[in-house]
Amino acid sequence: MAIDEAVLGAELRGRHGVTTRARLRRLGMTDRMIDGLATRCRLRRLGRGVFVDPGSPDSFLQRVAIAWAMTGGVACFPTAGTVWEFRKTPRPPDVHVAVPWTRKVTSYLGVVVHRTCELRDCDIVRRRDGIVVTSPPRTVFDAAAWLDRHDLESMIEQGIHRSNFIVPTLWMQHQRLSANGRRGSGEFASVLAERPAWRKPAESDHELRLERAMRTRGFPPLTRGHAIEVAPGKFVHPDLGLPDDRFYVEVDHLSWHGGRMETAYDRWRDMKVRRVGNHVERVTDVALDECLDETIEDLWALWQSHRGKSTTEPVDDLPQKVGRAQA
Repeated sequence: MAIDEAVLGAELRGRHGVTTRARLRRLGMTDRMIDGLATRCRLRRLGRGVFVDPGSPDSFLQRVAIAWAMTGGVACFPTAGTVWEFRKTPRPPDVHVAVPWTRKVTSYLGVVVHRTCELRDCDIVRRRDGIVVTSPPRTVFDAAAWLDRHDLESMIEQGIHRSNFIVPTLWMQHQRLSANGRRGSGEFASVLAERPAWRKPAESDHELRLERAMRTRGFPPLTRGHAIEVAPGKFVHPDLGLPDDRFYVEVDHLSWHGGRMETAYDRWRDMKVRRVGNHVERVTDVALDECLDETIEDLWALWQSHRGKSTTEPVDDLPQKVGRAQA
């Protein structure tokens, strides 16, 4: 019986070049055929019935797939944070996996095994590419043991913004896993306690840092994404603002928001916001990275100046009042 190279190729391409003897058997191959593939160097043995395609490129996801195949463990934080592309995730060289406390698993070079007595099906996501990883809520909860308060807050905001989870889900995760003083659980609860479930998430870490710095300077609580009607039925949502003062701040991310079309749209958008009586300022991620304190002081001065010049008259009434004065 000949080996179907098309079937084997599809198996390897779909799983980052990693497969197992058990999977190859399910594809209809005998042990003799599998051993022949290894003998001819079509596949490279890694031990414990795990094989890798020698021609496939080495990658982070391939190493995660190998770690799962070798240990049967679930990729956990910080590896899981990288798989989910959560910002603020540390990037150690080793792959971290979690296994049930009762299982005996041998550690391998480049793999760190964590034992846990709490790893349920709801904590696990099984991907089609052969990677098994902790769910986003479990990943963020585990991150609390690694990150400081601000980085944890930023990661939670990102997950809410991407619809990876909602605040009540995180609270349920905490209630289930925080027993026995689990490291980081207190900080996790503290961050959640200060975040109302209804509040819009910060879309980027720079927006979160700007809001935090403005509040430290003395600005009142800021509103995220407040809806401003610039035409009947048409709304814009500035990043941060003080609606009562009609003062808003936008964060420009030069790494992906610096093109001519984006700049032209932003200017048109700001003009519409100003036309209905609002003040809008733009700050860049570069300014926040390199001169945060100075940027905050500039915003403070602009806000104070705007408040001094603001009028209590509705903007829509001003043309009528000017016309009556001229008459």
